[in-house]
Amino acid sequence: MDESAIELARMFADLAQQLQQKAGSDQTLAEVVEAVHWAVDGCDGAGAMVRRAGGVTESPAFTAEWVLSCDRAQSELGEGPSLDVVAEQPVVRIPDMAAERRWPRFAARAHALGVGSMLVHRLQSAEGLSCSLNLYGMVPGAFDPVAEELSGIFAAHATVALAGARVQETLEAAVASRQSIGEACGILMERHGATSRQAFEMLVRASQNMNVKLRHVAEAVVRTGLDPADVMSD
Repeated sequence: MDESAIELARMFADLAQQLQQKAGSDQTLAEVVEAVHWAVDGCDGAGAMVRRAGGVTESPAFTAEWVLSCDRAQSELGEGPSLDVVAEQPVVRIPDMAAERRWPRFAARAHALGVGSMLVHRLQSAEGLSCSLNLYGMVPGAFDPVAEELSGIFAAHATVALAGARVQETLEAAVASRQSIGEACGILMERHGATSRQAFEMLVRASQNMNVKLRHVAEAVVRTGLDPADVMSD
């Protein structure tokens, strides 16, 4: 094994450890974006896009403001490679932004920002969430097959890390919800003379009547000490 292969293996081992230490999805994406930027030849900027259920698009990680402008252009215009990356086509290439015809409005905007070529990898994610890793080159033909293969490995690492980050976020949210609901029930029992079951039923009833998540009802009760029906009707 030559020195370049050893160095590459060491780099990915370090990246895996760094991603494991990240606290959430946004931090994970930021780490991958930075790593891709300095590790992949031809990559002058990188960003990550997340499209949530309902079509809401976010750009939680980017290496420069012009990258953010390019990513946001796809959302604003409603077209672009990151919006069209699907399971059957996990990688999208734009070898020459000036000659791109699939997404003409986006291509014109990106070219005006100085982008010559682009490489997009789909990041597999939970149902209802679509993610992409976007690499930008300032010249046409910036990404050769080696760059595409290397960035694909980064995308695979990001997919695994994102899955772990979301599990952690879900667990933390569940713990926070349980704590808030318990505190709210305790307040209702102390101040309103309810039993533990009655207190929980009061929270559930307010949640259903107001179409508000149970956790938010509980947090409002903890914050105000009021009956949930009263605090959610204000």
